[in-house]
Amino acid sequence: MPDLIETIVETRKTASEIVLSCLKNIKNTSEVEFRDSLIKEISNYKELFPQGWYDPPPSGVSVLFAQKPFKRLGFNSMRNPEYFPKKECLFLDETLGVIYLSPVDRKTGMIGDFSLTIYNGNNEKIKEHIKKCYKALFSLTEYVQIGMKFSDLFKYSMNLFKNEFKTIGEMTTNSDPNLGINLGHTIPGSFEKDFSFGNSFDEIKNTIRTKRLYINEVENFTIPDTCAFTIEARLEDINKPELPKVYFHFIVCFNSGKKIILENFNQIFDKVGMNYMKVI
Repeated sequence: MPDLIETIVETRKTASEIVLSCLKNIKNTSEVEFRDSLIKEISNYKELFPQGWYDPPPSGVSVLFAQKPFKRLGFNSMRNPEYFPKKECLFLDETLGVIYLSPVDRKTGMIGDFSLTIYNGNNEKIKEHIKKCYKALFSLTEYVQIGMKFSDLFKYSMNLFKNEFKTIGEMTTNSDPNLGINLGHTIPGSFEKDFSFGNSFDEIKNTIRTKRLYINEVENFTIPDTCAFTIEARLEDINKPELPKVYFHFIVCFNSGKKIILENFNQIFDKVGMNYMKVI
């Protein structure tokens, strides 16, 4: 089991490296072009399947670029065809971008999902908003501890977003049968004994999709001393609707009691000129 956690750590690191490699060509590119460059780069890592598990969107990769009023970042789900990458959506000055990929390790079936919001424009209010949303989510990763129930973590997060940061979570999923809103989910196989993904990649994808446990207000899964799960949400300032929704994706791992928070964002922040994130 600890080896599986180490694989998640490495797969997440690789996902970050893939995004970083492609960012050199992001200026004036379309969502489709950037998405295709990510897929091509994934194929260079033979330890990964050539496509991601979260499909649709096609190939388990999504890219969204938006300028004011940032409506394209108001997606209800990346699975919605309306929000698949488009040729006409370009990364220009004052663009916010959301990049997501869902790599799967061939040997173990462990995933290393990676997503973040990028912005290198000059609007100071947007910069401060991105920082505030990032801090809110990161504070949740710090709050997590072994023995905590997912339902309690979710309730804490809603109070945190609502009262302290004046923000709310709006990450939805088609697979969560309870609420349609959640804070993240377990990484299947990271804590269960004798777990089977199946044989084909389609079987692996379906197992990951259907075996996740969600961080919502009714899930009483108790965090064990070895496991991994995501903390992810799109956040918005409910008092300033002109500001964009911001999405960051973290993975929290416990490896025989040792806590590991996977970010892997700093090199990307440097690459795209998000120096304002260094003060966090």
